[in-house]
Amino acid sequence: MSGLPSPVLDALKFEKANWAKGSVLDDPFYKCPADFAQASPGTLLKVEKDVDTGPYLIPAGTALSRILYQSEKLDGSLVPVSGFILWPYTARSQPDGYPVVAWAHGTSGSDADTAPSNHKNLWQHFLAPYQLALQGYVVVATDYAGLGVEKHASGEPITHEYLASPSQGNDVIHSVKAAQAAFPELSKRFVVIGHSQGGGAAWAVAQREATSPVPGYLGAIAISPYTSFLNEEGKFSPLMGAAICRGIASSFPEFDPKEILTQEGEGRVAMMFQTHAGVAAAIALLSGADLLKPDWKQNRHLQKHGKLTSNGGKPIKGPLLVIHGESDRMNSPAAVKIAVEKTASLFPSSQLEVIWLPHVTHAPALGASQRLWMDWIADRFAGVEVKPGCQTSQLASARPAMAYHKEQNWYLEAASQFYHTP
Repeated sequence: MSGLPSPVLDALKFEKANWAKGSVLDDPFYKCPADFAQASPGTLLKVEKDVDTGPYLIPAGTALSRILYQSEKLDGSLVPVSGFILWPYTARSQPDGYPVVAWAHGTSGSDADTAPSNHKNLWQHFLAPYQLALQGYVVVATDYAGLGVEKHASGEPITHEYLASPSQGNDVIHSVKAAQAAFPELSKRFVVIGHSQGGGAAWAVAQREATSPVPGYLGAIAISPYTSFLNEEGKFSPLMGAAICRGIASSFPEFDPKEILTQEGEGRVAMMFQTHAGVAAAIALLSGADLLKPDWKQNRHLQKHGKLTSNGGKPIKGPLLVIHGESDRMNSPAAVKIAVEKTASLFPSSQLEVIWLPHVTHAPALGASQRLWMDWIADRFAGVEVKPGCQTSQLASARPAMAYHKEQNWYLEAASQFYHTP
């Protein structure tokens, strides 16, 4: 590690300082029980109902639980996954219990230690999960397979299938089933919301519902969603290509990452896993490097994987709200437009609503549109009907675009003195 550039080392140090309890490899909770190795998807494997919240930075008046449950990978094989449940103090109610919002997080990394449940701030804190809980919803949040639980009960390593949206969609659906099994007071009715990688997962859930409907599902919200690396052309496209290699090899064993990675790319990706890099350290490590061969997108395994995992142009069931910033540099508006237009063209009766946010970038799309998605969630639980067809609109800001704060410039830190808190 001493040979790494200082920006990478600084990012790694910061990321590890924000692990709630150290490495997941030293936490028995993340070990899969051998007795449940063949349990069906959605089975609850383990639950910690009342987590000691001391190591976490969560809002006062919220409580935390952790779960382990069975999910399924892209190829349908079984995989244990971890997640958390964030509880409000004053929960809303449905006739059959507390309403559930399933949260699908944005990219946190590809290593087991980068699981949101292992973060002091549960990774995206006030951007969405905290706000949802404070509004009275029980938040069920998956870590995704490969993040948190490192190995199967057999000892076989688990690879995070990065940007394989159907796989992450499975993790979302099965986390809800497991949470409902652990806590009978939860309603069977739920809404899914996700951002970035999680926006892709939320979209994938809507597509999954068309073939494998789940009772109680009310709809999904995809904010700044990942749609398809085949349609991404921005500066982050090569980073995506490098980061998905291990996931592709997990689904297609005949694929060798060397087919698309340069020698430098192989070394950088290997270092990403050796250092347990989170997303910040990974970006610092991969940026500016010659990662991929010029024709990488033409690789037949990559093409096959891309078509299998992409969002858009596939049937959806139930309402789907897509929100995207027009200045997003991570997941390009052009790629999202392709996915939207394909869906609207091939399936014109889809309940698809798209809201564009002028001058808004990737993560700020969550805050800029919060009122809209909170109202949308409330409408789903209230039984408000959504008309068939694709509706597109553009949000107007209250003040001129240049007046607004552009990017997040703060992070959460633990208070150690009485004067650190209001």
